[in-house]
Amino acid sequence: MASADEITVTPVTSAVGAVIEGVALCKPLRQSAVRLLRQALLDHGVIFFHDQPLNADEMRAFVSNFGSPIPEPFAAAGMEDRDTVTEGDLERTKFATAVWHSDTSYTPEPPMLTALRAVRLPPLGGDTCWSSMYAAYDALSEPLRTMLDGLSAVHSMAPVLQRMGSAIGQGYLFNEQVHGAQNTHPVIRIHPETGRKALFVNEGWTTRIVELTPAESAHVLAILFEHVKSPDFSMRWQWKPNDVALWDNRSVQHYAVPDYSSQRVMQRVVLAGDRPFGPH
Repeated sequence: MASADEITVTPVTSAVGAVIEGVALCKPLRQSAVRLLRQALLDHGVIFFHDQPLNADEMRAFVSNFGSPIPEPFAAAGMEDRDTVTEGDLERTKFATAVWHSDTSYTPEPPMLTALRAVRLPPLGGDTCWSSMYAAYDALSEPLRTMLDGLSAVHSMAPVLQRMGSAIGQGYLFNEQVHGAQNTHPVIRIHPETGRKALFVNEGWTTRIVELTPAESAHVLAILFEHVKSPDFSMRWQWKPNDVALWDNRSVQHYAVPDYSSQRVMQRVVLAGDRPFGPH
C-alpha cells in the first residue's frame, strides 16, 4: 500500500502536466498518497503514470479514490448496462477528438476527471496534447478577461456529430433524449476546489456565446480557440503501453492527434462532475 513519502512528482512543463513515480495503481493507496495525487492533479491539470497494467476492476478502484465513476455520457447514453470502465479502438472515431476540447462539455454536469490507459498503440503517432486553461485565461489581456467573466456559451453535440460523419454519428443521436442536444455554461469557469478561473469554451463542443451577436460570437470564439493552442500553455505526451493519464476537465483541454491508421486501443473511465459556475 503506497504512501505519500514513496511518491515523486516531476512537472512536464511549468504550465501543465506531471509524471508520477513510486506507486503501483493496482494496489490500494493510503490516504496520504491519495491526497498527494489529488494535489498534484489540481496543481498540474494532468498526471501520468508509467507501467500500469490495470484490469477494469483495478482501474475502477484507482479512480474511485477521486470521485464516482460513471458511464461516459456521450458514448453510453441510453445504455443502462454500460460499464463505467470501457476499452476500445479509437481509430474509427479519431477525427471527432482531433480538436481541442474538454470531455462532453455539452452535458449539464460535464465529467470532472478522465482517466485513460494505453492498451495497444500504433507503431507511430497517436500522441495526446493537453493545455492549461488556467494559464490560457491568465494570459489574456485584462479588458478581455473582464468581458469574458460575465458571458455564457452554448455547448452542443452537433459539432462532434458533424466530425464523426453521418454513418457513425447516427448511433449517438439518443444523447439528445438523455442530456439534451445542448447546454449553456459560463465562458469562464471557477474551479470548485482551487477557486481559480479557467477558460471554459472549446472547439469540440462550443458553438456560440449567448450575450454576443452571431458575428461577435464567431470572432471571439475564433480568437479563444486559437489562443488555447499556444505552446506556452500546452504539452504533448507520447504514449507507451500501460501508461495512464488522469486529467481534470475543469482546468485543462486536450487534443488527440489523428496521425495514425492502425489500432489505438485505450481503456477509459470518467468521473461524475457538477454544474459549472462562473464569476458572476
